[in-house]
Amino acid sequence: MRKLLSLRDGIEAIAARHDDSDVWDRYCWVYVTDDVPLVDARLYLSTREDEDDPAVDEDGEEHPAFAIAHGLVSYLEAATFADVLSVQKRQQPLSRLEDYAAALEHYAEQDAFLDRGEFYSGGNEPELTPGLSRDLYAEYDLQLIACPADRLLAAAKATADLLDINAADALNRCRQLPLALGERVDARERDRIEARFADIALPLQRTTHVSLAWQMGRV
Repeated sequence: MRKLLSLRDGIEAIAARHDDSDVWDRYCWVYVTDDVPLVDARLYLSTREDEDDPAVDEDGEEHPAFAIAHGLVSYLEAATFADVLSVQKRQQPLSRLEDYAAALEHYAEQDAFLDRGEFYSGGNEPELTPGLSRDLYAEYDLQLIACPADRLLAAAKATADLLDINAADALNRCRQLPLALGERVDARERDRIEARFADIALPLQRTTHVSLAWQMGRV
């Protein structure tokens, strides 16, 4: 992603990935403008390709050419950046931009997560907030709302396979719609379930639980 981002946009870009492994595959390092509070900084998310083809700065250090051209300094590995966001989100689900900035700055300075009084005590299981995911990445509810009679058997088979129930139970559920096929599943599971029912021409109703409090109301 060769463009400068605000902190808000950078956090949203990380949270928009499917999961931690997707962040790892897509991004390598987070670079920031130096000597300004993080909440006011400009960010650059480097890719593996950027890091594999570096330029050399005036100190003889290798960094992506884009980072050098814009006077940016390496801040955190992207995977670590995501971990810090996740810990902050799980402790305070309704975190504001300033809360995430404080957590990131604390980690960058102390090499430790910012404990809001819950993380290290083990009491960091997130509460369910309607419309908001429990962790950093979005979650999804999927429902079968309508099923024409000529697709009922195909829907029942797909449902039986998905929910690991017998065919008779699946058929009965498909006759008593709406049918919940996934509750707070991640993006990979969402894609798998939707693809299975798309194969039999049955679209599902999707409800999104967004990643960040300030995104609530956008979907």
